[in-house]
Formats: sequence, C-alpha cells, structure tokens
Amino acid sequence: MIKIFTKRSVPKRTLLLLLCLYLGVKAYAQTPAVKGVVKDAKETIVGATIIAQNVQTGVRTTTSSDKNGVFTFVRLAAGPYRFTINFIGYESNIVTGIVKDGGTFSLSVVLKESSTSLDKEVVVTGTGINRRKDSFTGTTAVFSGEELKTIGNNNIIQSLRTLDPSFLQIENNLAGSNPNVLPVIEVRGKSSIPSSTLKDQFGSDPNQPLFVLDGFPTTLQTIVDLDMNRVASVTILKDAASTALYGSQASNGVVVIETIKPKPGELRFSYTQDFRLEMADLSAYNMMNATEKLEFERLSGRYVTSEANPVQNVYLDSLYNAHLGNVRKGINTYWLNVPLQTGYSTNNSINASGGDNAFIYNVGMNYRTGQGAMIGSGRDTYSGSINLNYRKQKINVNNITYIRGYSSQNSQYGSFSNFVNANPYFRKDSESLYLERPRTTSGSGFNVINPIYDALQPQYDQTKNSEFQNNLNAIYDISSAFRINGALQITKGTTTTKVYKSPEMSDFINTPTLRKGTYSDNRAENFSYQANLTLSYNKMFGQKNSITANWRSTVQQNKNSSYSSKAEGFPAGSLGNPRFAYAYALDGAPSATSGIYRSLSSAVALNYSYANKYLADFVFRLDGSTAYGSNKQYSPYYSFGLGWNIHNEDFAKQASWLNSLRLTANIGITGNQNFGNLSSVSIYNYNSNTQYNSFGQGLSLLTLGNPNLEPQKTRQISTSIEFVLLKNRLSGYINAYNKRTNPLIVPVDLPSSTGVFAFPYNIGSLTYNGIETRISYSPVYDLAKGIVWSVSLTGSTYRSKYGGFGNTLNTLNKQQENSKTLLRYIDGNSAEAIWAIKSMGIDPATGREVFLTKDGQYTFDYNTGNIVNVGNTVPVAEGVISTNLRYKGFNFGLGLRYRVGGDIFNNALYNKVENISSTSIANNQDRRALYDRWKNPGDVSQFKGISLTSTTPISSRFVQKENTLSSETLSVGYTFDGKQWLRAVGMRTLNATLFGNDFLYLSTVRRERGIDYPYARTFAFSLRASF
Repeated sequence: MIKIFTKRSVPKRTLLLLLCLYLGVKAYAQTPAVKGVVKDAKETIVGATIIAQNVQTGVRTTTSSDKNGVFTFVRLAAGPYRFTINFIGYESNIVTGIVKDGGTFSLSVVLKESSTSLDKEVVVTGTGINRRKDSFTGTTAVFSGEELKTIGNNNIIQSLRTLDPSFLQIENNLAGSNPNVLPVIEVRGKSSIPSSTLKDQFGSDPNQPLFVLDGFPTTLQTIVDLDMNRVASVTILKDAASTALYGSQASNGVVVIETIKPKPGELRFSYTQDFRLEMADLSAYNMMNATEKLEFERLSGRYVTSEANPVQNVYLDSLYNAHLGNVRKGINTYWLNVPLQTGYSTNNSINASGGDNAFIYNVGMNYRTGQGAMIGSGRDTYSGSINLNYRKQKINVNNITYIRGYSSQNSQYGSFSNFVNANPYFRKDSESLYLERPRTTSGSGFNVINPIYDALQPQYDQTKNSEFQNNLNAIYDISSAFRINGALQITKGTTTTKVYKSPEMSDFINTPTLRKGTYSDNRAENFSYQANLTLSYNKMFGQKNSITANWRSTVQQNKNSSYSSKAEGFPAGSLGNPRFAYAYALDGAPSATSGIYRSLSSAVALNYSYANKYLADFVFRLDGSTAYGSNKQYSPYYSFGLGWNIHNEDFAKQASWLNSLRLTANIGITGNQNFGNLSSVSIYNYNSNTQYNSFGQGLSLLTLGNPNLEPQKTRQISTSIEFVLLKNRLSGYINAYNKRTNPLIVPVDLPSSTGVFAFPYNIGSLTYNGIETRISYSPVYDLAKGIVWSVSLTGSTYRSKYGGFGNTLNTLNKQQENSKTLLRYIDGNSAEAIWAIKSMGIDPATGREVFLTKDGQYTFDYNTGNIVNVGNTVPVAEGVISTNLRYKGFNFGLGLRYRVGGDIFNNALYNKVENISSTSIANNQDRRALYDRWKNPGDVSQFKGISLTSTTPISSRFVQKENTLSSETLSVGYTFDGKQWLRAVGMRTLNATLFGNDFLYLSTVRRERGIDYPYARTFAFSLRASF
C-alpha cells in the first residue's frame, strides 16, 4: 500500500522537525564547554594532553590538542575544575577555573621547556597500577608507538631489540628469516635450563619474558602478529621492583603493550598501508663451483678404489668422465636461488575514533599478506577490534573486543640446505626424480635426488588460527583518594595444522606402495579466562608526603586440548583427502591431550615519596598455581626499592648544567611458571596392545609428577643511575644487576629399576651478573625551530654461572655428550659455555690433529674425558649505535648493531670442510675444503688432509671468536601537516617513510647463516594518512 502525502501535511512535519532540531541545538548550546589553546614561547603545540578534573566529584576527563594547538571539552558538568596540561619535553601546567551552566570557559596555556624529561614519563605496568617515572624505583624502558615505527614496520619485536639493550633476540641459525618460526627472546639472560623435556605442548619458552597486552597476559605469537599501527606504547619491566606485581610469572621480565585509546571529539580516521620486500642474503654461503667440486672429488679419492676390481674401476672412470664432460660443457648450476623469491608483503590498517566526553569509541581493522624469501612460504594475518569507553561522573567502563587470526604456509621446497648441498655440475631438471643414478648394477654410485622434483608434487604444510577475545574493565572513583578497578578477560582460540606429502615424493622411494603418501591433522583449542580486582589509594599529606597503596587479586584458568592423527597410503592424485587413505600410520593411532592450568594470586603494593626526592617501593604477592607440586602450590614473592631524585635537592638546583639525576636500588624475588603442568602431574596411558597382558586392559605410567616440586624463584638485585644534562642534550642510564635463580627445575633420570626418566627435580642455581647502558647526545637541540639531531649508543654485557649441581646431572651431561651437543651443566661454568676438547691445531708433519689433555699433555688420541669449556656464545659487549635527525616534518634514522667477543661453533667448517664421508661427498661443499686443507708434510694448515674415511671429533678448532657489525635499521621519512593541499582533500596529516632492515652483515667469521631457511634483507615503505 502506498501512502500519498498531501501538500498540507508536509509543512506540519517540517515544522515539527525544525522545532526538535532547535530544541536540541539550544539544549546542547546550554551545556557547559571549555575551549583553549596550548603553545610554547614561539608556537602552538600539537598533541598536548589536557586533563580536566572536577574538584568536587573527582571525575576526570581527558583530551588532546589538535594540529593548531586547540582543544575542546564539551558537556562538562558545572563546577570548579583543575586543568592539567602535559607534553613531553615541557613542564606541566595547572590552571583552575569554574565552569558554569550554559557558559563557555576559555583557556590559553603557555608551556615551558622541562628541566627534566624523566618527570614526564609514566610507567605502565599493565596491572592498572601505573607509576610516575620520577617516583618509581624500578628499572624500566618506555617507548611510544611512533618510536617503534621509526625502526621498521614489520613487528614490535624487531623495533624493541634495536631500542633497548636488555631486550635480546637470540640468533636462530636454523630457521633464519622464516616468517612461521617465532623468535627467541631474552631479557637479562635466562632463568631456566634449556630443556624441552619439562615443557608440555601448551607451555612456552621458560626463558621468554611475559607479554601483557592491554592489561592481560598474552602470547608471543599474538605480539608478533600485532598491527604496529595500533600500538600506543611499550614498557619493558626489567627488575624485581617493576615486575613483582606479576609474581610467579615475572623472572624473565615483563613487556607491557598498550594499544591506542579512543579520544573524544570529532571523528578521526586514519589509513596506513605498509609494503615490504624480502630478499634472501646469500653472501654468507661459500660453496664450490662445478670445476672446484669435481677437483675436490678427484683429490678425495671418490673415483678410485682400493679393491682389485676392474669392473668397478671402469665404472668410476666413466662416472668421472661424465661429470668432467658436464663441466667442460659449461654446466655450473647455481642451485641456491632456485627455491627463492622476492617476498612481497602488504599491510592495510584502518582506524576510526570519536565521541564526546561521556562516550567514546575506536574501531580498527587490519589485514596483512606476507610472502617469505622462499617460494611458497608466507603468513597472512587479520585482526579487528572495537574499543568502547563510557564515562559518567565517577564511573568509567571500557570494553575491547578482538577478533584475530592467521594463515601460514611453509615452502614446498623444504629445507634450503637441499639446494645448498646440490652439486653444481648437474643441470636443473624439474621432471626427473633423480639427477643421477648408478650406471651399472655392480657400481657403487649414488641415487642423487633432484631437489626440484619434490617441490612440484602435490603437497601442503599449512596452519590456520582464529581467536576471539573480550576485555572488560570498570573503574569506580570512590573518592578523590580511593579507586576500585575490576577487569575480566575471556579468550577462545582454535589452531589447525594440516600436512600432506604426495606418494610420488622421494620420501617414499623405499616405502611399500600401500604406505606411500602421508596426511597429518593436528587441532588445538584453548579457552581461558582471567579476572582481577584492584583497590587503589593515593593521598598527599601536607606538601611533601605522598603515599600510594594498592591491593590486587587475580584468578586465572587456561583450558587446552589437542587432537592429532596421521594417515598413510594415498593413491596418486588424491590431493591429501583423508577419505582415500589406506590406514593410520604404522603402529600409530589418533592421539588426544588436554590440560587445565589454574592460578590464584593476591598482591599488595606500597609507594612513598617525600618531596619527590626520596622514594620507597614495596610489593608483596602470594601465588597459588597448579604448575607445581600439590604440596607446594603456594609461594610468596616480594620486592623492596629505594630511590633518590638528586635533581630536586636544593644544592642540585644551583647547577644549571644538571637537568635530572636519580639513583635507584631494589631487591626482590620473582618466579617462573612457563613450563605448563607436566612437571607436577603424573600422566597415565591406556595400553591398547594386550598382546602381553592376558588379563585385559592395563595402564602404563608415562610421566611421574613430583608433589614436592617447588617453583623456581629468582632473586634480583638491581641498581640504576639515570641522568639528563646540558639542557636536555645529554641523557642516559647505567643499570647493573645480579640475578640468581635457586632452585632450578631440572629433568633427572631416576635409577633404571624405576623406569622413570626426566623426573622434575629441584636442584642447582643459575646466576647472572650484567650491566646495560644507554647514552644519547644531541649536538643540535632546538625545539622552537623543530630541529633535533641525536646520536645514541646502547650496550649490554653479562655472564652466567651454574652452581649446586654436584654430580646429580652426570646422566644428563652424558646424554649431551652422546648427542654431540655443546652444552653441559657443570658447577662454576656458564649456561652459554661451549664444551669440546681443546685442540692445538694440525701437526704439519703428519696432518693429524693434536689435542690437549686436562693435565696439559699433547696427544693424537681423542678422549671424551678431556672435554673442557672452550668458549662462550655471549659477546663481551653487544648494542646499537644509532643516529636520528628530525627537522620539522623530515626524519632520518640509522642504527647499526655491534657484537664484540662472542664465540661460535662454525658448523660449516665442521660439516663441509671436514667430516665429509663417502656418502656426503655427493653434496656440494665449502670452498675451504679444497683450498685450506693439509696436503703435504710441512704444510701449516687449519684443517686436516682430504679423506673420506676419517671422522673429526668436535674440538676447539671449530670454535671461533666472532665480531660483527650489522644494519638494524635505516629510515627516511617526511610528514606533511596542515598543508593547504591536504585540507583540500580532507586530510589532516600525511606521512611517508622508507625503511631498510638487515641489509648489511659484516663478520670476522665466514659461516653459513640460515641452514633450513635463509636470512633475508628487508626493504619497506609505509604510507599513513589521517583525516
């Protein structure tokens, strides 16, 4: 039915609409408002923070100045207000005034340059208990989102390792730049021994710091995939005073990430697009060409035999002639670039925010596609968030909803080492399974697999993840001194990994037909919740005494489950459909695992400050956890710290060159519970095979738990001196620390009669002593003209020592010896020590290696009893030298990482110069195997003579001292702000930045970097527009 409105009815509706609009506008106009402008001595200030606090109710409202320095508060309740204006590099300014009904209150604020930049920093602890830097005794590092983006646009891990000397990313020479392998992160060394036997599949690296995102703990994977454009700040909490609020989770440090919060005002919209190119760095590979490889094979005796076998000699001659023919034809295949590509990645990020002083919102989305340096490898991520914030008088409610996930794919070309090892005198052939096969049935040739063939067969190795998370936070200001804060987080996630290998692949050459081809399906689900309640008290007594007290209680549960199955026997062309599988894997069946982890904690934190000169902090926390023995489930943790702001003393104020100088010291105990649950729980398994049990079903013990297992505790002592001098031109800090974990949790094998292996046991200690520093100087520092040029140096050094083991870990050390690893657990030695027999080099007369025994005797005989500590992988010093130039909208930055004095075990020398057997001779080798080995009596050489029969043991001859200089970052950017042509298209700002990361690596040691996946040079471009 269609309604037709008469001409007479239209004016009535129009008048009614106009009347409503008039009343609404009139009511809005009667709402009290505050407008103002913020400037310094010369110009307006963009981005200043303005806090309006109602003196009667205590309700606080926050906004910031726009590109013209203007700020606005709308719909403020009438009454007396205190306005606090802050901006980095300037002193705070406080203005009071009365806001009346229907009136407009105007402000004009002038800020002065600060005499101390330290006073303006806020330490975000992630618990809702935030501290001013100048009243906190803990050691922390705070970086803004803009600082992180000056390093690169990949992830915040890349930026943090450049900005802070204590945040170290440990080199993973196997995985290289594989986008699907998580980095190994350490803050101030380790707090556990590197053992995988104690960590269940749901645990994390026991030496990894705790990551906290918007007030709740999260995973390293989430942080790596986090969109950098959403990050507002990152705070690294390093010592006991700063981390004790996290108790049993804090011994490895805490990294707190805060995302951008919504701001009141008109709709703000921003769009960022990031581009990245990744190109494999092959400069470290020193492989032979075709001519060199054939000559090496000839000298090694591959084409001769000691047997009196004419047929064999004829075969070897023909094999050599065939290879020589290929070389003379000019065949010199460079296999290393076959599986490589120029990886292209894009990230699109959208953010919108707005609202008024009562209700504000922020909506963000991003989608990133990423290709790795190897063909077929890549990682795509997505995320979306809705941040809603409601304020009314004393109530503040915030809710953030996240939806995120990723899809990753590993390269179908497999390990990069397959192409590094490929012989250059073979042609590239994508159709044949073999590059070469034995020419006669009696010949002793090799089946040389074509590394390209497998890559072209149907296969996949992919992982998909999706996660939903909701964070709810509510604050109620009871009075001007008391506040209560409650928060709840719920997370639900699913991860699926599927791997299929075609029956045509070389893996199944000798496999029965009905077992060729495999398909594995692994599914993991997690559900967790965490709730906390915090009561805060803050009061000034007189003019000089400030007391802050906080009580916080937290309850947490993580429930994890997994299911995996593996099928085999696929017909060609089935493309991995499990329906066509012949059977489960031989002697295999589907497996399932589940685990529940619960924790409960309560903490008290006290802070006292006198005249902002003398500071004291105290934290006590009691933790209960199912990760440890049932008889030891509760454990206390604490910290105590003192500080002295020397710059606030009367005598220091007379020194015009001194802007800030503060001393802090603290001591405390924190813990580590990244292992999961298996260290304290006994696990049983149903026996599915009743062949040996005629009485029926039975159970077998898989893991024996330790009910008396105590949590690992780390005592930390930390001191720090921080300074700002010469009118903010010179700044820095020097931190020293002692970190001792006692007791450790170690897997100990019980007597063989018990049948129990890797029993979790408390024994031994691990101590770290270290120093870290950062010095920054600005030859040019003129904020009024907008030009600042700074040069910075960061550095760290530390050493570790085991203690208290005795002979308890002899079995574990024997296992390390048998597996030819370089690690040992011996009192008085470092956790990063390299263990091998001391070598005195190659005897020029015989070409044999000379060893040094423990009693100082020379010998040709290798004896494992003479294995000693021959080096340490930790450098004497490591840090970053950087410079940054900012001139108005232009920005230039350069950062170079240096490492001095660390030892490394050169696998290229051990496996591709020596230890080349009659089987591995078919692979390409390092050039030094041809040119630098002993050949004749009297030769002074580093390596033994060429041979296919002798085996070289691990010795100090392969341990080399390495000094490196590498490029962390190079960036050039410009920000357009307030331009007429921007306003014409509706933009406020436009920023464009070019990045280069890891494009240079200089080392005193020639070694292969990236075994299974190469390292990559990265070049990127970022474009950000704000509307």
